[in-house]
Amino acid sequence: MLRWKKVITPSSVLIVLSLVLASSAFADNTVADQLSDFRRTAFELRQEADTLKSFALNKRLSWESHTDRLHALKGQVNQLGKSLAALEAQKSRATKNQSMAIEHARPHLVAVAQNLTRAIELVRENRDNVHSIEYAEAGDNIYAHANELHTKVDAILDYAASKMRLDRLELQPVSTLGN
Repeated sequence: MLRWKKVITPSSVLIVLSLVLASSAFADNTVADQLSDFRRTAFELRQEADTLKSFALNKRLSWESHTDRLHALKGQVNQLGKSLAALEAQKSRATKNQSMAIEHARPHLVAVAQNLTRAIELVRENRDNVHSIEYAEAGDNIYAHANELHTKVDAILDYAASKMRLDRLELQPVSTLGN
């Protein structure tokens, strides 16, 4: 009986340790996967915001065309808001760079939402407001913050991935090679 305890105990410890390591790796992948999805949706938001911004230049487009874009943007902002809330809840499991991406996302997402709300209100007040300067400014601001949101998250995540690739190379200074 004592012999089985010696065999089981180290095996049990290895199994538990493997499960702990696997679950922490899974948590990192979950944050990484969620950030990857967030980045992709932020890219789509930026494209949609660019389309809305271009609508301000075309006075022949109907207010319905504008409201279609506003509706699409609202769906993307809501999706990004839910994603960001989930990411913030997992921030303790995130790497330093992942945490930075999460932190920098909120101010721009809030600004997009505020400007989008203003644009929607303007159209509700008067359909002809889609041709107003105030509406065009709201559209410009939506695009500017959507662009900043995507650019910052993208750059931070690209930097982290590049740093990991560089660290894996285990490079030595050239002066120490060949001596």
